[in-house]
Formats: sequence, C-alpha cells, structure tokens
Amino acid sequence: MLSTPVLHAFDVTPEWLTSRTFTFRVEPAGPTISESFVFHRNGFIVGYSHGNEKSWELEAGTVRILDGNGKATCILKVRSCEDGKAELSGFFHNPTADYAATDVVHVLEENGSDYHARIQSFDLFDTLVARRCYDPLAVFRNVEAKSNIANFAARRHTVEMAMFGRRTYGLEDIYELLVAEGFLTAKQSRVLMLMELEEEWDTLFPIREVIAHVNPGDIIISDMYLPRSFIQRVLKEKCGLDNELYLSNYGKHHRQIWPAITERYALRSHFGDNVHADIVGPSEFGIQPILVTISKWSKTEEILHGVGLQKYAHALRQVRLQTFHRTPAIANALNAQLAVNIPLMLLGSFWIRYCAASFRADRILTAARDCNLWHEMLASAHFARCGMPLSTYIKISRTLCHESSDAYEAYLQSNLGTRSLLVDMVGTGKSLLALVERLGLAERLRPCILVADPVAAAHAPALDAFILKDFFQCRIFIEGLNASLDGSAVTAASDQHMIRILTQPNEFGDAMREIITVSRALFRDFLGELNTFQPPGEFPHPAALRAAAEGIVEQLPEQALKLETLLFEQGANLAPANMARIANA
Repeated sequence: MLSTPVLHAFDVTPEWLTSRTFTFRVEPAGPTISESFVFHRNGFIVGYSHGNEKSWELEAGTVRILDGNGKATCILKVRSCEDGKAELSGFFHNPTADYAATDVVHVLEENGSDYHARIQSFDLFDTLVARRCYDPLAVFRNVEAKSNIANFAARRHTVEMAMFGRRTYGLEDIYELLVAEGFLTAKQSRVLMLMELEEEWDTLFPIREVIAHVNPGDIIISDMYLPRSFIQRVLKEKCGLDNELYLSNYGKHHRQIWPAITERYALRSHFGDNVHADIVGPSEFGIQPILVTISKWSKTEEILHGVGLQKYAHALRQVRLQTFHRTPAIANALNAQLAVNIPLMLLGSFWIRYCAASFRADRILTAARDCNLWHEMLASAHFARCGMPLSTYIKISRTLCHESSDAYEAYLQSNLGTRSLLVDMVGTGKSLLALVERLGLAERLRPCILVADPVAAAHAPALDAFILKDFFQCRIFIEGLNASLDGSAVTAASDQHMIRILTQPNEFGDAMREIITVSRALFRDFLGELNTFQPPGEFPHPAALRAAAEGIVEQLPEQALKLETLLFEQGANLAPANMARIANA
C-alpha cells in the first residue's frame, strides 16, 4: 500500500476542521472529486454529496469519515504538505468488500475557498417546523369545530385563495374580507383570528434533523401570511433559533427575494420542501438547492394510515421528526425503532387484545427481558381504554421454563389471572410451551409470540403467533431493538419465605447501554403522544393487522445494515456456549 506520512505534532479539533474548506482528491494519480468539502459542526459533511461520505467524527486524533450505515469508509490522519498547510489522508475502506482497506488513499487538502464561511438559508414550514395535523387546512377545520361556526374552514380557505397571487396580504386582511362579505361579525373576526393563531401554535413542532444544519449566521426565508411576531416566536420557542428572518408573501415563489439576498450574502445553499419556490428558484441564482422531504409520511406511517390507524401515524411522525442524534450508531437505532419496532409493538398490541378476548383472558403476562418496552405499551392508560386486560411484567428465561422449581412455580402462579396470556416478542415458543405443559396450565395460560418461527409454530397448535418469520434471521435484531439494562433471570429461590428471582449482571458495553437508554426515552415519547387522543371506535381486523405488520417487518433487512453496534452486542449475548440452547428455545 501507499505510505501516508503522518504529522503527529498537530492536533485536529472540531474548530479547526469546521473553519476550512478542503479539496477532496484521490491518490495515486486520482481525480479531484470536490473543491468544496466542508465539515459541519453537527457532524454533517456539506458541499459534497456521496453515500460513502455522509458524516464525520473525531476519535483518538483521527477523523473518521462515515457512510450512511455509520461505518468508517476512511480514517484520516494529518500529514505534512507543501506551503506549511496540513492535510488529511487515509486509506479508503470499501463498503462493498466488508469495509476492507484498499490501496486507494483519500486526501483532504485545505484550499483557499471561503465556501465554509458562506451561509445557508432555510424555508420554515415543513422544513424547520411541521404541523401535527399534516394538512394545513385542518387548522381551519379545528377552529370551525371549536367556534361552532358552520362552513368557516371552507370560507376561510376560499377567501385566502381569492387573494393568493394577486396581492400582498396578511392574516388580518383575510379576516377583514370575511367581515366585509358578512360571513363574520367584527367581534367574531377578532376572536377567530386569535383562535387560528392559537391552533397554529399548538400544532407546530420542530424538525430536529434539519434544525441541526442551521448555523448561527444562517437566515430564514419564508413565504407566509402569518404575523412577523408570530413567526419570530415560532423560530425562537419552537426551534430555538435567533436567526434573521425574511418574511413575505411571494418572495421565493416569484423569485423576487433572491437578487437582494445574493447581493447581501455569500450563500452556499438553500433548504426547503417546495420544488418551485425552494429548488427551482434559488438554483436560477446559482444557489445549491437542497430538497427537504423528511416531513412527508414515511413508509411505516403510510402503512398505519392504510390499516385505519391514522392518529397513530400522526403520533409516530411527530416523534420521528423531533428525533435527532449526531452519533450515527444511535441515530440508526432510533430510526429502526421508529420504522420497525415501535409500530410492530403497536400493531401487536391490537392483536393481543383480540387474543385476550378469544381466550377470555383477564391478565397478560409479558416476558422479561424482550418485552420490557412492549409491556409499557400494553399496560398504558391508552390501551386500558381499548379494553386491554391488566398486564404484569414477569421475570422468565429458558432456564426457568425448563427447571423444576417450587419457588418459580409459586412466583408464576401468583401472577396468573383466572385465564392469562403469556406474551413474548420473538422466538419459537418451545420454552413457553414446555413451561405451560410441565405445570399443567394449558387451560389457564396461553403463549402468544409477536414474531414466531414458522417451522416451530406449525407444530404448536397451543401457540398463538402474530407473524411468522425465520427465527435466526429476525431474532438478533428484534431482541437487540428491545434490549434491556436488566440482567437475565437464572434461577428462583426462597429467601426468608419470600420468592426471589436471581439475575446475572447485565452484559452490554457502554455503546449499547447508551443505545438502550436513548431508545427507551424515544419509546416513552411515543407513549406520551398516545395520551393526546382517544383509541379508535373500531379496531382493525387481525388479518389487516398482520398484513400491516408484514409490510413493516419487510424493512428490517434494510435497517439491519445500519445496526452494527446492536448486531455485535446482541451477537455477543448469543455466545457459542449458548447457541445449542437456541434450537430448543
């Protein structure tokens, strides 16, 4: 391989990296790839776009360049160069060859460009903030419902559209016309205008990932009729931003604002969601446009819509858009929670309700540790309003299922209802079935598994399974996404006539512990959103729930590529000494 002489006396700091523009080239005799490679303070790479170079982090004096999976494609070190300037170099690690080091050297050489110092501009609505209701017309419908003024939403929208594109207007102008045409009285106009602003405020929330791109000197450009004081409050209180605001009706739409902006600022890029106003417009003035689509429905959210769970799709979207983490391994785990794990538990909760009704169960036992999150959902006030039986989290393991123990039998039966479900996240169900059979509880206790192995389930009529997926392919990721900081149960004992379940110490490293902690906080954010609305009057049919779950779990292979930390840590749990027991689980 080529040598890459290292200059050890130089300390790379975030301040040094983010205050320069680099030329990105390849050795030996490779092309110059970019003249505007810039490190953003929040871990992004800007001025250059490729899947192999998505973000960066500092580690032990090196600069790690990370791809979309959060894995290093190059580990850069400082080396000396001509003119006294430092440059960074390192061997390229090929993602298509399991990230093996190659003979290709990537070089970042500081150049004289001011690209790093140029500012960015941002649209506001559906770029930095989103509406909980998704459809902006829903704001008017909510005002109509609360004010009890019939046809307000339709008339309010019609009046605005009559002005749009024809004149400059603000919110007060809309309401003055509603008074002038006799639809509202002057007093009603004043009250409803304040109600609209309150409704707008209540429905807005920040889009954290896009906000993370904003630097202190950047500017906000919005085509909006709402009052400036209201928009400034949105920026400050919803987004935590004090950036300069440019507000007009049609500044972007009619391309009127860009000449003045480019004369005053050296602008490198503009972020926005509207193709006409935010992409075509700035590009005509030499500004790099960046289309923001994050506020649109995700695939999972569309699936929830399709099965009739619209309010849950809104809740999931709101939590997703308010979630951002700079560390790729954690960000990828959170994305997998939102795309697969949380919605799978949600659909499974409705299924469990059907199972409980079918078995006439008055108690649900959720198995530690895989159900540590799902238990909280099943036991939540929201699902209590759905008619869910009482849920109890029980300590259980393969050892305890097969071990003859008076203490554990007493523990288990003390937690049973008249008839109970024994619920687990993923598995073959063999251990649960063995426990039920050994204790003679078939009439009182029925195992239910969210994701069960199809081969094992085919030979287990006493087992209820939500969806069937290959055990060995799904297990490591589903268990990893539901990992707990609790230790696993190993035995039961009687201590001074009280039952104790003994556990072994938790086995995870620091990185996995942080993923577990942050994932639990995200999950609880979603549970909090469930308290903002009532359950549906009718629940989706089990067949519809299964079809939706199948569509969601199809995303697991794509997500799994980005879960290296989770794969490594959970794989270590399944040590060779334990693998023999998996087949009999």
